[in-house]
Formats: sequence, C-alpha cells, structure tokens
Amino acid sequence: MELGPRGRRPPRAKPVTQRRRLAILAVPMVTFAVTANIGNALAPSLITDAPVTLLLLAPRLRWLLLVSPKVGALSFYAIPLLRAAAVLVTYFLLGRWYGDRAIRWLEDRAANTARPLLWIERQFHRARYPVAFLMPGNLVALLAGASPMPMPVYLGVALTSVAIRLVLVRYVADLFRGPLLDALDWIADYQLWLTVASIVGVFAWVAWSNRHGTAPVVAVDVLAEELDEAAEQLGDERPG
Repeated sequence: MELGPRGRRPPRAKPVTQRRRLAILAVPMVTFAVTANIGNALAPSLITDAPVTLLLLAPRLRWLLLVSPKVGALSFYAIPLLRAAAVLVTYFLLGRWYGDRAIRWLEDRAANTARPLLWIERQFHRARYPVAFLMPGNLVALLAGASPMPMPVYLGVALTSVAIRLVLVRYVADLFRGPLLDALDWIADYQLWLTVASIVGVFAWVAWSNRHGTAPVVAVDVLAEELDEAAEQLGDERPG
C-alpha cells in the first residue's frame, strides 16, 4: 500500500450507497413507520369509524382483537397478511442486497435494545427456520435476507406464522365477543378523549425513541449515510 505525506496511510475512501436503488426500500420503510404511528395515534377513532383503515395502518394485536367484531373475515385476514408480506419483503431485500452492512446498521440503531437483538441473531444462526416461524418480524426478515435462505421459503414460513396468529386472534375475539363489544361501546363514548391521549402517547414514544437512538428511518439519504458508516466499520474491523 502506498503511503501518503509523512508516511501516513491515505484515508479509506468512503463507500457510497446508491440512492436510487436504496429508495426502493427506504420509501416503503418510511411509509410503514409513519402509517403505523398514525394508526396507533388515531386508533380510538378508527376503531369506531374506520376499522378497516386501522387494519391497514397498524394491525397490532390489541387493535386486531378490538376490530375483529366489526369487520368481515376476508378483511380481517387479507389486509394484515398483505401488509405483513410487504413489510417482510422490504426488510428481506434490505438484508439480501446489503448483507453484513444492513445487519451492522440495525445493530448501530438498536442502541439500548442491542442485547435482545444480538440474542435473536445468535438464535437465528442456530435454527433459522424455527426462529423465522416464531419471530416473523423485521429483524428476522433482514437476517433471513442476509443468509442463504431463499425468499419464497422464508415468506412461506413467516406468513404461515402470521396466518396462524390471525386465526388464533379471531378465535379469541369470537370467544370474548360480548366483552369486546362492551369495550367498543366504551371507546365510542369517550372517543375524543381517548384519541387525544393516544396522540400524546404516540408523540411521547416517538420523542423517546429519537433520544435513545431507535428512531425509524426518515429519508433515503439518512439511510444511505448510515449504511455507508456501517460498511466503513466492517472495513475497519477486517485484518490488514
């Protein structure tokens, strides 16, 4: 290697992630994060006035239970499954296209939650398919993409898990239909105040996440720069 002035090594050239290709993933990642926050914030109103919209924006367990008595089976199963498929494909491709860089990027963003993340990584490398079935989320989708696991196989395993969970939630919701309808009536009576409290809660959560380094991706350029930094860290750790 040639040395620079005064015998020093020249600085390593900074890798540059292609923005155009990354936008294919960053745009849906931003969209998923923003719509989930909107759905959670407006959930008390959406449960009563637009339950299908809530399924599309934020199909979380508690909302699935409350929404189940108000929507048909087709909407209840199809919308969360399609949304889950879109999210999992996005993070799988992030892992497939950027490999170790994407994993390091996620570790860097995890901050105070890095220990559970590292534990999941270890379990995934020991038993990929069971972990993909038991934890069909963004992290495992990214790890699966960075591994030799084929996308159709991964999606088959992960979406089967999601479908089984939806069936169980629907069953529980039917079993407790009476209490859930009473809860929905109570939410309708106090819809305004519950919505205000929900918006404040989501805003506080986002602010806390921003302060503790777990904020969601907000722009293509930000994601590209963070991936570049992750690539530099991996390069610094290689011998020689």
